Amino acid sequence: MPRIAWARLTWSKALLVVLGLNLVWTASLFWAPYAVPPGSFSGEDAGGANVLDFEAIWETFPWYARIVYTFGDVQCHQLSFRSFQLNGNQLPIDARMTSMYVFANLGLVAAMFARPASATGAVILNGLPPSVRRILSRLGVERAGALVILVGLLPIAVDGFTQLLTDYESSNLTRVLTGAPGGFVGGLLVGGMIVSVRQLSIELETIRARFRGAARP
Repeated sequence: MPRIAWARLTWSKALLVVLGLNLVWTASLFWAPYAVPPGSFSGEDAGGANVLDFEAIWETFPWYARIVYTFGDVQCHQLSFRSFQLNGNQLPIDARMTSMYVFANLGLVAAMFARPASATGAVILNGLPPSVRRILSRLGVERAGALVILVGLLPIAVDGFTQLLTDYESSNLTRVLTGAPGGFVGGLLVGGMIVSVRQLSIELETIRARFRGAARP
C-alpha cells in the first residue's frame, strides 16, 4: 500500500512540485507571525487587495517574514477584523484566503489519487467520492466538472457579494467555512489540469510508439 501511494504521489512530477510549493506556502502563513516580535503587524485596517500597502512595515522584518508578508500583501487587503492572529500578529492573509490555501492542498492530493484521464473534467470527477461521481457522471464529464467548480466557489460568491451589497459582515468562522470548498475545488482543478496534460502526453507517446512499430519492416 505505501508503494502504491508513493507511485501515485510521484506519477506527475509537476503536480508533486505544485503540492510541495503550496504546502510550504500554507505552513509559512502560520509560521511567519512567529518570525517577528508580537505586535509587529496588528490592527491594520487600511489595506487594499492586489496592492502593496505596507511595504514600510515589511522592510523592518527579517527576510523570511518579509517575503511571506509581502506576498500576502499583494494578494489580500489584510484587514485585521477579517484575519486570525498568532503571536500577537495578523496572519499574512485573511481568514478566507488562509482557508482556501489549506484546503487547496486536499484538492491537489485528491487529483493525485484520482484515476488519470486526458480530460480535466474526468479527473475532477475521479477525485470525488464514488457516490457523488455516479450522480454527476450523468451530465457528462466536462459539464460535471464545471458544476463541481461552480458549486465549490458559490459559497464564496454568496458571502462576498452579500458583504459588498449590504451591511452584513461575516465572521472569520464563516469565512473559513466558505473558503474551504472553494480552496478544495481550486486545488482539484489545478491538479486535474496537470494530470490531464500528463495523461495526454502518455497517450500520444503510446500512439507514436505504435506507429513506429508498425513502420518497421
